[in-house]
Amino acid sequence: MFVKDWMKKDIVVVNKNDTILDALHLMREHGFRRLPVLEGDRLVGIITEKDIKDFSPSKATTLDIYELHNILAKYEVKDAMTKDVITVSPDDPIEKAAILLRDKRFGGLPVVDGEGNLVGLITAVDVFDVFVEAMGIREKGVRVNILVEDRPGAIAVLAKIIKQFDLNIISLATFYIKDKPHLRDLVIRINGDNDNIDKCIEEIKKNGFDITSVLRMDEI
Repeated sequence: MFVKDWMKKDIVVVNKNDTILDALHLMREHGFRRLPVLEGDRLVGIITEKDIKDFSPSKATTLDIYELHNILAKYEVKDAMTKDVITVSPDDPIEKAAILLRDKRFGGLPVVDGEGNLVGLITAVDVFDVFVEAMGIREKGVRVNILVEDRPGAIAVLAKIIKQFDLNIISLATFYIKDKPHLRDLVIRINGDNDNIDKCIEEIKKNGFDITSVLRMDEI
């Protein structure tokens, strides 16, 4: 999966020559805390609520609303924007966007092409959507947690058992367990005949696997 498959293409933006007051009105109208700043189609900055607060006079609390609006209407977005913008490419893997959003604690990242033109926006909510899709959370079935030895062939054994009972694997993911580097927490979602699912779970146990949780997806 790539950024281009999940990014939003309909984006609210401002021009670098728009007034700071225009940017503030757009943020409030759409409920955003930051806006990409363009010169033509090219991304040249980001303006945030914090940028506007930092740009406002230090004694802004002593100004009435009319005076403050006059100040913000006098200056342009380019006077307050952040110029060094962290971006991603449409062809970057979605994992890169997820790491940047998490580590930088951003709500979203501009997506630019090779010429620096803004082509989209990828947000934390988009990454959540990827997780929901990848884990098959909206699909009907049974979620099974299994502790698996970190060794070659362990998942292949499980897949063979599941196939034996004519069941379908909706999704499969493994997670590291703190302080237990030799184990993985395997989360697998399967669907098919309910009796066969029960028989499959019993067969997995007979093969020495430690099942820690069984949850039917209609229970969450």
